[in-house]
Amino acid sequence: MTIQILIADDHTIFRRALRDYLEKEKDFKVVGEAGDGPRTIELAKKIEADVLLLDIGMPGGISAAKIVEELARKCPKLAVVVLTAHQDEFYVKELLKAGAKGFILKESTGEILSEAIRASHNQKFYVDPAISGYLIPSYTHRPVESKSDKLSILTQREKEVCRLLALGYTNSEIADKLFISARTVETHRANIMEKLELKTRAELVRLAIDYNLLKLE
Repeated sequence: MTIQILIADDHTIFRRALRDYLEKEKDFKVVGEAGDGPRTIELAKKIEADVLLLDIGMPGGISAAKIVEELARKCPKLAVVVLTAHQDEFYVKELLKAGAKGFILKESTGEILSEAIRASHNQKFYVDPAISGYLIPSYTHRPVESKSDKLSILTQREKEVCRLLALGYTNSEIADKLFISARTVETHRANIMEKLELKTRAELVRLAIDYNLLKLE
């Protein structure tokens, strides 16, 4: 299935570079571009896109939150992924409350962006691992699953590693924090993914959020 994508950013060069990257993915197709807020809303209503990549600082007198709210009403099937250089907690919470499905930093990798697009297209939330610690379930309108014994299969050290991975730390950074080797961190990570039947870091982040693992000290 091809995911049809609309890009909204006021920088033409960035839009074109992003289009070039996205169209290398076999299941992505860019169906439109917009350079300001009003044009974004107009195109979103006109074009049957699946995912909108939306920059926060769009000209045109309409805030990103208002754009998201408007499209949530008028185009309920359109998943909005905010793609921005801003990582302030306020923006994350405001835009997710407005109805965005994802929040990705422009400095992130193409892999993370692709994961976010596919996740949002499947009506799942995706927040950049670098800022996932800001997110709590109430901002995503997702009910927290009842706390079953799902995490009880992890050791205490695996829970620590899982939490740090979800917060965006690298294997080397986790190793330094926990005074263990990077190879040991990689082993814990593999065990966590296998035990919890996870395939991607995005899934790990969502699980950590659902089970309040990010709040553990």
